[in-house]
Amino acid sequence: MTVTGTSSSRLTELRKYTITSVFSNQYVTGGNSSIDGVDLGSSNPNSSIVYFLGGIRYTDTIVDGETIRTTFSFTAEGTNSANFITGAIYKNPNKDNIISNPKIYDDVFIVRQELSAFDKNYRLEYIKSLVDLETYAAGSFFNIEKNT
Repeated sequence: MTVTGTSSSRLTELRKYTITSVFSNQYVTGGNSSIDGVDLGSSNPNSSIVYFLGGIRYTDTIVDGETIRTTFSFTAEGTNSANFITGAIYKNPNKDNIISNPKIYDDVFIVRQELSAFDKNYRLEYIKSLVDLETYAAGSFFNIEKNT
């Protein structure tokens, strides 16, 4: 089954960042149903431009250098499509008619510790001797190993 319709032009998505008056150098070319690009064999830059994006065939009708109409067409694959869901869809009746906004509890406060990565280095500022180091915070703050 072929699906057709009209849309806005998507030709700008294939435009290259070059300054040239040659049509084939302005756009990505070589387009077909499996490759995105302008189909130069089917296009006439003065009357219509045929291009493909995502497997969809677009045709821009040109009058006086302006796009006046864009049509698209593609072949729908139906149940053979990769986008078709073949599994069962389960609707949970307990979730019906849930339309109210969620309750927000704004009186919850989270207190996070404010510890610096250099906390131990800052504490060394107040230690003047080895005895102070061994007795600081009852000797449990700094890990001191005796290598004698």
